[in-house]
Parts: sequence; structure tokens; C-alpha cells
Amino acid sequence: MRINLVNNGPMAVAFEVYDDFFSYKSGIYHHTGLEDKFNPFEITNHAVLLVGYGTDSSNPENPQDYWILKNSWGESWGEGGYFRIRRGNDECTIESIAVQSFPIM
Repeated sequence: MRINLVNNGPMAVAFEVYDDFFSYKSGIYHHTGLEDKFNPFEITNHAVLLVGYGTDSSNPENPQDYWILKNSWGESWGEGGYFRIRRGNDECTIESIAVQSFPIM
């Protein structure tokens, strides 16, 4: 996904939104719910735009890789309408369904 993002630009991704995501304000999102009901027929329930990636090295002993995504809930949500989510471990299935599109000209 990272190579495709660099070579081709933003791409649509789908992931599973849990209740704790609605109250996200800032930082690198990590779902912490242990009692969420798993629905094997609903792998994802929300789509967003993957626009970048990075690494938070504020703790040099435990750097955190993350994706940067644009949500559709407006600029007052999250980090100006964007959020960061852990990268490299398929957090909330964010790395399972990605779609790159190209304009037809």
C-alpha cells in the first residue's frame, strides 16, 4: 500500500469502525475494545481516503508507524478531518481492502 500510495497517490480504503472511533480526537488510533461482537460477514463498515504515512518517534524505544487518512465527517472531527491509525498490523482491517483508481481520459 505504501509503495502504491507514493507512486499513484491517494487511494480508497475500507475498515471496521468501532464505538471508540467516534470519540477520536488526535494521536494514533488503536482500537482497544475487548468485548466487541465480531461479525464474520461484516469485515468493514466505513471507507476513507488514504493520503499518507509516517512514524511517530517521540518514544525512541517504541516508534509507532501509522497511516494518515481523510475521513468524511468534516473538519471538526479528529485532526482537522484526518486521523492516524497504526500501520503494519492491519488495525481494524485497514490494510485488507484498498482500491486504487485511475481517471479515464
